[in-house]
This record gives sequence, C-alpha cells and structure tokens, in this order.
Amino acid sequence: MVSIGCVYTLAYLIRMELKRQGIHRPEQTLRLRTTLNVVMSMVKAVGLSHKRLLEGINDVAFDDVEDSFQFQCALQNKCDALVTINLRDYCKADSSKMLILSPSEFVEKYL
Repeated sequence: MVSIGCVYTLAYLIRMELKRQGIHRPEQTLRLRTTLNVVMSMVKAVGLSHKRLLEGINDVAFDDVEDSFQFQCALQNKCDALVTINLRDYCKADSSKMLILSPSEFVEKYL
C-alpha cells in the first residue's frame, strides 16, 4: 500500500524527470500516465480519514507534518511497516504501533 500523498509526489517527480530529459506535453503526460499505471498495478493507494488527518496535524512527535500524515495513513490502514528513506524524521514516532524501516531494511526483512 502507498498513501495517496505518495502518488502525488511520485507524479511530480516523474514529470520533473521527463521535463529534465526534454520531454514536453503531450508526450510528457502520456509517459507520466503510462508510468503511473505500471506503478499502480503493483500497489494499492490508500487514503486518510479526517480524524487521522487532524491527529497528524497535531502529533508533536513529528517536526514534519507530511511525515505525520504518512504515519497516520499507515496506522489507519493497519500497515505492518512504514518504509522511508528519512528514518530520522520518524525517530519520535510510536514504534510500538508499527515498524519504521529503511528500504534496505524492508528488503532484508520481507523479500
């Protein structure tokens, strides 16, 4: 599962990379859609309730509210682990609720 926020970020990053490669609209949009469809065929996007969004806004364990939203989304959707390249952003998160893993730790543990 990935949060809908991850999909927004991924779309932005893909578009910026295509732009960097000199690929412009309408071909850029076609390639973006193709890439996102491939990614989404492998994962499920999940959302965040209003209640959890408010909890994320007010969770003082996080300096970065966007990370708090990701954590709340993972909690709401009963994820076993949250995978991030920014482990330090989650150092104050309640690790009793779920594992916080780097991508390499996730691969070692689950794949």
